[in-house]
This record gives sequence, structure tokens and C-alpha cells, in this order.
Amino acid sequence: MKQHALFQPVIMTFVLSVFLSGVAVAQPDAPGPVKCLWVGTAAHNEPVMDDVLRDIGENYPSVAVTVTENIGDLTLDNLKQYDVLLLLQLKTENGDPPEEVKQGIAEFLKGGGGLVVLHFAVANVQQWRDSIDILGAMWVDGKSTHGPYHEFRVDVAEETHPIVEGVKPFITNDELYFNLLMRPDMHVIMTANEERGGHTVAEPMLATHYYHNARCVYFALGHDVKSTEPPEFRKIIVQSIEWSACRR
Repeated sequence: MKQHALFQPVIMTFVLSVFLSGVAVAQPDAPGPVKCLWVGTAAHNEPVMDDVLRDIGENYPSVAVTVTENIGDLTLDNLKQYDVLLLLQLKTENGDPPEEVKQGIAEFLKGGGGLVVLHFAVANVQQWRDSIDILGAMWVDGKSTHGPYHEFRVDVAEETHPIVEGVKPFITNDELYFNLLMRPDMHVIMTANEERGGHTVAEPMLATHYYHNARCVYFALGHDVKSTEPPEFRKIIVQSIEWSACRR
């Protein structure tokens, strides 16, 4: 009897392990790619993003991009199909989108969607009063500007931010925007130095903010095809999309 009592726990453990080995343990489904609606492929009416979109489609399976040039696609009913809205160029009349577009973007973000804004988009909607709060920045005619298109270095201001994981300072050829109207709470992640009036200013090139609880990104680069060639540029766009979708 003592021997039976001694070996009973071992026998029960063995039987339990055999039973469990035949039971399939449910695993949570891996999330699919981030669904991104990308608005506009041109800056200043020059197509610039074809190679970038091809690169993302072939090399970044974490993101699924749908491209549109139609501002009418920015209604809430359509935006609900996506996780993130990316704006490069908004074709609006007199810098003022239709009310259903304004409402669609705002409600999409209030509902948990993410936003990524590139380069020229902040100059498309200057007559939309609330765009500064939503996009994070605004080009103001007569105030905002840039020097001649030139080569410059883009520096990482916050190395620990998930958007710039694996991104080092890089050289680009682009327009270096300055004197944009920006929300005072913009969180600057990357900068580029601009020499003005005998001093150096670290101008924000990549910054984040929140609209309600939505994660929003403004990336100031992307003037032409050459500007989009650095691999860092493409990586930043993808990781901005992922971050705004709360995937990193």
C-alpha cells in the first residue's frame, strides 16, 4: 500500500500529460497587415511615389496600401474599411475640403483610426481651420517657406521612438521646410539643420501628435522622386503607418 501511494502522483501526472498532448491549444490569430488608404501620389503635380509604393508592396508585408486620387473616398463610410489614412496631396478647391470630407476624417480619427501626413499635404488645406489640429502642421502663405532644393542630413532627435527603430541619420535631397505653423505639442523625432541669420535651427522633419486618442504623424520630406530614394525614407513611412495603427 505504501508503494502505491508513493507512485500515484507520478502516474496521475503521466496520464494528464498524455491527455493534454492530444488537445489542440487555440492560438490567437496573427493580425493581418495594416490597411492603409493612401491619398495622392504626387507633390506639386509631379508623380513621385510610384517606386515607393512598389517597394512597400514587395518588401513590407506588414502594410497593405490602397491608393486613391479621389477626395470623395474620404467619407466616414469608406474610411471605416481602413486602419490608417495617409495624405500626400489633397485635391481641394481653394484649400477647403467638402464638409463630408472634413467630418469623415475627424470621425475616423475619433473612432480609433491613425493618420500619416507627408510633405505637401499641409499646404493643400490652408482654408480648413481645424486642419492644424488634425494634421499637426500647416503651410501658411507668406510665412512658411524653404530654401533652394538641396542635399542635407536628417538627424534622429529621439532614438528610442518606435517609428525610427533601425533608422540612422541619412542624407537626402529635398525641400527643407521651415516656418510652418505647427501645434505646440508636436513631439519631434527627426530634424534637419537650416542655416538662417547667422545661426543654426534644427527644423522638425518628423513629428507626432494625438487627435483625440488617434496617433498622428507628420513627415515633412518627399518633394520629388530623388527625395524618396533613400531606403530610410521608405522605412520611416512604413513604420509611421504601423505606429499610427498601434502596431509598434
